Amino acid sequence: MKDIVFASDLDNTLLYSRSHKREGDICVEHIEGRAHGFMTPLTVERLREVVRRLCLIPVTTRSIEQYKRIEWPAGLTPEYAVTTNGAMLLHGGEADAAWREAHDALIAPAREEIARCHALYLGDPAFIRCRIVDDAYLFVYCADGVDARAMAEECQRETSLRVEPSGRKIYFFPQRLTKAAALRELRRRFSPRKVYAAGDTAIDAPLLAAADRAFAAKTLAMEDAAHIRRHTGEGVFAEWLLGEILRELDG
Repeated sequence: MKDIVFASDLDNTLLYSRSHKREGDICVEHIEGRAHGFMTPLTVERLREVVRRLCLIPVTTRSIEQYKRIEWPAGLTPEYAVTTNGAMLLHGGEADAAWREAHDALIAPAREEIARCHALYLGDPAFIRCRIVDDAYLFVYCADGVDARAMAEECQRETSLRVEPSGRKIYFFPQRLTKAAALRELRRRFSPRKVYAAGDTAIDAPLLAAADRAFAAKTLAMEDAAHIRRHTGEGVFAEWLLGEILRELDG
């Protein structure tokens, strides 16, 4: 395994939904036969050079099923991927049993509260969807007109879970289930010489803080630090961050 790891968020970091598609972009995900996820050609070109030189390990809040929908361009399929906000490690597309066993210890104390919140919000008209993801956390999707951030603040007052809004989505995580915890375990397993990380939401902030060098979207609200570079907002985030990694590798 290469001795530098690139632990990257996926959605709106390396790929994005059809609402942001531009002419010539490459489809990398379908949902029910419809093109859904895309990368720019320059992102694919730069990612191809990046993965030739280091180990890409996606670190995503996506479920295993959602992650497996991604149709990576030829030669870019990662050997490892962390899904479910750190609860699962996939190796060659299969769940790593030892990883799951270790992370069950982080999740187990919260399972009763996850089930309680699921029962509380299932059928609530404020939410279009409400489901438990990979037996690890609760996810809800807000109905039209619902202020997800305000709703998340209200929900946080009612639960010991960590409540995080992202767009119209709200996640209810066990307190210790974070992307930073996942990165610590990746370091323990693989002993990389250096870790790069990238992300665009508050859920990614712990991952970026725990990396050796990190790349943050302009809109990500987190404290700046010497090891974090922030996108200016000009151009495509994925193209910029991959270009920055290549410049570092060449430096």
